[in-house]
Amino acid sequence: MDSAFNTAGALGWHELTTHNTEEAMRFYGEVFGWQFRTVKMPHGHYHLIENQGVGIGGITDNLLPALPSHWTGYVTVTDVDLVAINAKKLGGDILFGPEDIPKVGRFCWIKDPQGAIIAAISYLTA
Repeated sequence: MDSAFNTAGALGWHELTTHNTEEAMRFYGEVFGWQFRTVKMPHGHYHLIENQGVGIGGITDNLLPALPSHWTGYVTVTDVDLVAINAKKLGGDILFGPEDIPKVGRFCWIKDPQGAIIAAISYLTA
């Protein structure tokens, strides 16, 4: 069975960008019973969200202080760079990336013409 990590167009990862990662982990850990595993990334610490031992998302520090804390969905795509080009052609903005995530893949954040934010990601193949 295919997973959201290898199915183009699937929403497979959910990420909280927040001004207080510790408080967010306490809150969501209590509300949903999630566990967290912290890893070091190029931009700082990243807190993997695990539900019953399965990675479902992450929590990270807000690198754009003007943005309020928010959730972003990651859509699996075959070619992040092409998606970024097409989003710009269709009136969207690229807020971040495309950029590589070591040992994971390549991603970008897209703001659609109405102002909503979503991310695109291409995962590395094994």
